[in-house]
Order: sequence, then C-alpha cells, then structure tokens
Amino acid sequence: MVRVRRAADTHRTKNNMTVRNLEFLFHPKSVAVVATLDARARYAEVVQRNLAAGGFPGQVIPVTAKKRSLLGIAGHVHLGKLDAAPDLAVVCAALGDVPQIVAELGARGTRAVIVGPSLRTRMNGEQVQEVRKAILDAARPYMMRILGPGSGGLVVPGSGLNASVAAGTPAPGKIALIAQSAAVAAAAVDRACSRGIGLSSVLHLGASVDVDLPDVLDWLAADPSTEAILVQFDTIAGGRKFMSAARAAARNKPVVAIRGGRGDAPQAGRPFTPDEVYQAALRRAGWVRIDMLEDLFDAAEAMARVRPMHGEQLGILANGRGLGRMAADALLRSGGRLATPSAETLKQLGELLPPGSPLGNPLALPADITPANWAATLEAVLADPATDAVLTVHSPSPFAPGAEVATAICGVARQHMERNVFTCWVGGNAMLEAQQIAAAHGVLSHDSPEKAIAIFLGIVDYERNRDLLAQMPPSQAEDFTADSEAAREAVAEALDAGAATLPARQARRLLQAYGIDGAEYPLAGSIDAAIRGADDIGYPVDLGLVCASYAAQGPLAAGLRSPGDIRIAARDLRDRARAEHPGCRISGYRLRPSAARSGIPALRFGVADDPVFGPVIYLGAAAAAGARQGGVAVALPPLNLALARDLVQRSGVAAEAADGDRAALETAMCKALVHLSQLLTDIDEVAAVELDPVHVEAAGVQVLDARIHVEKRGRRLGFRRFAIRPYPKELEQRVEWRGRQLLIRPIRPEDEATLNDLLCSLEAEDSRMRFFGTMRNLPRSQLARFTQIDYDREMSLVAVERGSDGVEHSLGEVRAMADPDNLVAEFAIVVRSELKGQGLGRLLLENMIDYLRARGTAELRGETMSGNLRMVHLAQDLKFEVKTGADIGTVDLRLPLHEHPPH
Repeated sequence: MVRVRRAADTHRTKNNMTVRNLEFLFHPKSVAVVATLDARARYAEVVQRNLAAGGFPGQVIPVTAKKRSLLGIAGHVHLGKLDAAPDLAVVCAALGDVPQIVAELGARGTRAVIVGPSLRTRMNGEQVQEVRKAILDAARPYMMRILGPGSGGLVVPGSGLNASVAAGTPAPGKIALIAQSAAVAAAAVDRACSRGIGLSSVLHLGASVDVDLPDVLDWLAADPSTEAILVQFDTIAGGRKFMSAARAAARNKPVVAIRGGRGDAPQAGRPFTPDEVYQAALRRAGWVRIDMLEDLFDAAEAMARVRPMHGEQLGILANGRGLGRMAADALLRSGGRLATPSAETLKQLGELLPPGSPLGNPLALPADITPANWAATLEAVLADPATDAVLTVHSPSPFAPGAEVATAICGVARQHMERNVFTCWVGGNAMLEAQQIAAAHGVLSHDSPEKAIAIFLGIVDYERNRDLLAQMPPSQAEDFTADSEAAREAVAEALDAGAATLPARQARRLLQAYGIDGAEYPLAGSIDAAIRGADDIGYPVDLGLVCASYAAQGPLAAGLRSPGDIRIAARDLRDRARAEHPGCRISGYRLRPSAARSGIPALRFGVADDPVFGPVIYLGAAAAAGARQGGVAVALPPLNLALARDLVQRSGVAAEAADGDRAALETAMCKALVHLSQLLTDIDEVAAVELDPVHVEAAGVQVLDARIHVEKRGRRLGFRRFAIRPYPKELEQRVEWRGRQLLIRPIRPEDEATLNDLLCSLEAEDSRMRFFGTMRNLPRSQLARFTQIDYDREMSLVAVERGSDGVEHSLGEVRAMADPDNLVAEFAIVVRSELKGQGLGRLLLENMIDYLRARGTAELRGETMSGNLRMVHLAQDLKFEVKTGADIGTVDLRLPLHEHPPH
C-alpha cells in the first residue's frame, strides 16, 4: 500500500503554479522591505511599522533599491547588501523598476514577493501590461510567487505577520479574508479589530498577475488555522480555474462571498447579465453570497457553527405578538417558509400556555412568561416534526430577565442537537448579557429579527448550494442515448455550405438527435388553407408569412383566435412585408399553435457563451417580438436531472401549471435541459442556441422555432469548454476478476459510506502501510474531501462490486494527484485486507497508469514502507524504479510515463 506524500491540491494550468511556494508568502521566516528612495516614506515605513507592531518573530530586513543612471538617463536598479536571502520581500517602488528588483531577489533566493501600491507613473495601459509581463518573466526562473502589483499586502495574525499597509492587526482567529478591493480589505480589518473578531489571514490581491483568487482559495482550503473563508471580489480571469478552486474550498469549509454588480446590464447577444452568471457559478460552487459588508463576519461565523439542516421550515417564538410578526414578515418577504405545527404540538402548547393564548406560528408568548416556561415551550416546538429550525425573539421583560431566559434556551438547545436554534435579543444594554451567554454556549445570537432571518436564509442557501456542489453530472447522459452521428452530419452539412446558423431542417435534425422535438407544420398556400390548418391545430394560432424572395423569417401575428383574425392578420402581414421589402414575393403562410395545451405559457430555452465561464444554459418566458430578452434563470453546464430541476424551479416557469400536472411538466423540462447539456458536450461546433418559443407538455417539449449558431472548431474540446468538468463516465470499465463482476470507475460523492467501509475493513498493519500510521473511521469532512473530487485536479478509481442486496461495496481504490505542470503525479492505493495479494491492486494501478499516460502526465511517483514487500514487488513488476526513501524505513517508487513530456 502506498501513500500520497503531498496533499496539496493543484490545478493543471500550464502557466499557473497555484499553491507552489505559497508557504514563503504565508509563513516566511524572514521578510525584506525593499524600497527605492522616493518610495520609502510612502509605503515602506508603514509596512515596517506594521511588521514591528504585529510582533513578527523573524528577521525584518530594510533594503534600499538604488537606481544607477548616467547623464540623467535611467539605468539599472541595484539592491543594497543582503546577508541572507529573505523568504518574503515587500517591494515598494515605481512599477517600471519592479522587474529588475524581482530578478535580483530571485537570484538571491527569495521565493515570494508582495508588490505594493506603485508610485504614480505616466504609463499607458499597454505599457502597464508590458511591465506586468516583465515581472512574471523575471520571477519564473526562480518559481517565485508574486502577490500584486498594487497589493495592500498580507496579514497572518497567528504568526505575527503584518506585511501590509492595514491600519491595525486583528487578533488571531479562524476566519480568513480575501479581497480584491483595498478599501474593502481595510474596512473589514478595522471592523474585525473593533469587534474583537479574530482572523486567520487577510490578503489583498491587487492586480493578480501571478497569485490570484483560486491560488489563495487552494491554500486556505488546506490551512488548518482557517475554518471559514470570506471573499470579496468583482471579477475573475478564468472561469474553470476559479470553479475548480472554489468547489474544492467549499467542500470542507463555508465560503461567504460579497460581490457588487447586481445592477449589471445584459451584454450584447446574451439574455442574462454577468452578475446572474456569477450568481449561478457561486451556487454550483457551494458558496453563499451576501450583499452587505456588515453581515460578512456574522454569516461566516453562523455557517461555521450551524448544524446541518434537513429542511427549511422555521418556527418563531417571541415574547410579544409584534416582534413575532416582524420576524415572520421578514422571512416571508425573502421567500422563506414558516413551519406549520402539527395538531399534537398545538395541543401540547395549549397545555403549557394560559387559556385563550393564540396558537400558531409565529407563537406569541405571554408577557409574564417565566424562563422555565420559555424552555418548556421551546422544547415542544423543537420536537415538532414539521419544524426544521427555531428562532426565539426576546425583548426586555421584568418577569423574565434576559440572562435567565438565555440560560434556559441554551439548555434546551443543547438537548436538541439535531435542530438549530437562532436567538434574537432585541433591545440595548439589558440584552448584552443574554447575547454573551448565548454566544458562550455556541448558540447563534442576533440583535434584530431582520438580521436573524437574513442569517437563517443564508444558511438555507448554504445547504441548498452544498447539495448542488455534490452533484456530479456524467459526461455521458444515463437516461437516453443520443444519435450523435446524425447530429454531426446535420451540423457538417450546414458548415460545408458556409452557414453560420443552421437552416430549419438541419436544426430539427440536430434537436431530434438529442430527443428534443422540433415541430414542423405544413405550409399553407392560401388564406383558406391557413384557416383549415388552424382548425386542425386548434386555436389560438400564430400566423407567419413565407417570403420566397426574402431569406430572413417573415413577420408574425400571434394569438389569433378565429378565421376572421387570420384573414385580417394575413392582410396586415402582406402589407407590412411589402412596405419593408419592396418586391417581396409571398409564397404562403405558416401556422403554429400559440400556446401549449398544458396551460404553461410559451418558454425559451437557450445557450449563450459567457466570456468568463463559457457556455451558459438559460430558461425563461418566451421573448415577445422586439422586446428585451430578459427575465431568465441561468445555470452552468453540465446538468443532470437534479441540477435541471433546480434551474426550472428558480425560473418559476411552471408556477401557473395545475398542481396535479406540475411535477410531470417540470420533469419534461428537466429532461430537455439535460439533453441540451449533452448536446453541448458532444457537438463542439454548436456555439449558441435559442429555442423560442417552446411549448411544454407532460409528454415532452416541442420547439416551434430554433436558432442554432455554429462555428468550425480547430480541435475537439467537448466538456473542456465548460467551467465545471463532468463526471468522466467514459472511464467506467466492467471487468471480470477471479470470477467476480467488478466495475472500475471514478469515485463519486455518494461513495462516502463505501469508502469508509473499505478503510474500516483494513487490519491494523495494512492501515499502517497505507497511512504510515493507524487511520480508521475518517471524519466526514475528510471522507467528503476524498469522494467529492475535482476530476481536473486529481483522479480516484474504485473497484466496486454489487452485492446480492443491490448495494455497491468498494473493494479497493487508487488515487493520483499531479503537479501544476502535469509533470509528476503521486499515487496512493489500498485494497481490502482479505483481498490483498490476489491481483486487485495491480488491476487498479494499471488502470491509473493508462489514464495518466493518456492525460500526458510525464512521471508517476509513490512512497511506501520498506516492509511493504507486496507493494515493492508489484512496483518492480510494473517497471517502477525502486529506491531507498529519504525518510527512514521508506521506499520511493518512480515510473516514467513519457520519455518527453507532451506540450
């Protein structure tokens, strides 16, 4: 059995090093503050002062960068004497001087540099870009990491590092803050200092020419000092890299984001705004988004403390009718749901409260209620099966002091760990002790009903988004088989003819190849024929002209309800067409139904490309002719049925359907969306899709008009153009092993239980060989980390067998993680103790080697204990080079996969 020595998550982007050498940025042993003479007074002194005030235990080295010149002509920048190479350097200089300073620092052994706010220069945008490239070129030979330029710096309170221009140093804590805005970072640090909130780190990104938001997320995801991450950002550069890091971070730690841009306008050719796409991305990443800076820390603290919620229905208890109603109104205004107590619960409450007390939700408690009755009432509500969480609202009362009520509530909350209790203490100084008691007991505490409701709904969003995070749509749809050959033929015909938009016939063929009905209605040669056609279709209908001499679609009249309407509309359409296109020759009329029989209004499905996140799928009401195309819900592909259902429900398009029909109609829409997602995966040439109008029936959707834009592609991209990689179903392989039928496949989120069972099956010695120590019953967070992987970052193949009870059991697992340049992958492997020595480990490892070779990885490495002779012999059989390891009692394994790494 072999272990992976490096657990760092890495993203395989050729020019990005992610977490490599970031330890020199976050945990340096020495820091140099480098400044040119004209910059020292502005920034260098502030940084040096903060380093001293923060209590940094390492060496702080002030360095002057002198510029040598001849006859007034600018020349080389030279650094002063350095007795030792600093791990980290903070550079305060004019931007044009930074590349030379970085090169000198790299040559002397520095591995991380913060490039601070630069002095004002007369550079234009193109010159600034050239200098930024020069900074990267100077750093690259030394694998030096660059934070900035224009970074306000980094604070790591736990290690006394304040290499920033912040106004203060917050106390050590468990919350990390990443900010793109210097002003937001400064405000957040000041707020944390004033409220006594501890932070694990604060980082201002600046221009992010090297160290960017995904890199820092990767670092913090593995940082044991960080339990929650706050992110302020406006834009990102690469959607796929961001989603990979964002999803990895959210699997183990709550991530709260604040981003401006809700007022963004749609960009040309897209029916959605950039902010709507960012919102969809954050949902799929499992993040929570908030709008107000003042709620940033409250939200992070709440999500770090909250227990998992199994529903969204809230019960409200208040010592006053008005406060309860305020809380309920705030909940309902924001789309929350009030719990409906059961009859048994209402009966129990009636026995606890004075006769005649109004029973319901919110529950108004009598003014003279005692702390003991507070506790009894809360216990009854928490026991109600329809209530998923409870909010208590208390204002000052002479009959029940806040401190006593807080103690009583916390006592009950402790006994009902399966549900969350949110507390709200409305008032001033009289409520401070109650808030402190609640906080000390780990019970969420707020000072207003509105804030308590906002936090509750944020947690509801967090739970929903974590469900979306766990979704892993497959690269090949499981509920239908597409005729991709026919689809490619239809697209190729159009491209060969020079078309940028598929003609109607090819569009129908493409859609039908993916199980989406492209409706075709016969051409009517006369008005009378159109009326007969309308009688067959059923009113209301839409009537359009077919103009033989005009290539574009002719004008359309919608919602015609009688033969008379058709005659009037036909005359108006002819007049309009001839006025707009003199010489237009009308060859007939085309009819289509105006509305679906299901009663759902006409919809539009579509795909448009976002410059950051790639293809985006949207769904909304059909666009009226000439009207702004807005009001759609969006999602990032790939989609499965669960993700498609989330999109359908967020769009609200089925709201008008009858209750008995809604489920079937939603299912029809979901299937069409999944098929559209598969189409995008398979057919690279499809650049954009607009299906409008679309009618939805229980039997499926019917596309009345399709505009599908196609482009020739130089190479096949498939799912690689998506911001999220699908589950690689193509790697699944059924094998027969020793008379047993196994499925070797990539690991999935639902494998948590089977993976835990596999690890629990290991004998103590086998566990020591795999983990270099005893490892049994991994915590759920670690199991989630092992099973909810990003297939762009690592691969885990499991051998599963389905038992007679239909339940899958994991017999073994092999895992590999490659470095950022895809040069070296490190692997780990484990099989059930009772199966070792029977060839299952060889089967798994051979599959992983084949996968890595196909992926272009140059070399595979591993480490095992010298006493693990089975693993050593297997490695030798598979042509691994076996050498004594650097650590006592270990063996290093190395297998070249490619003689020359592919580029």
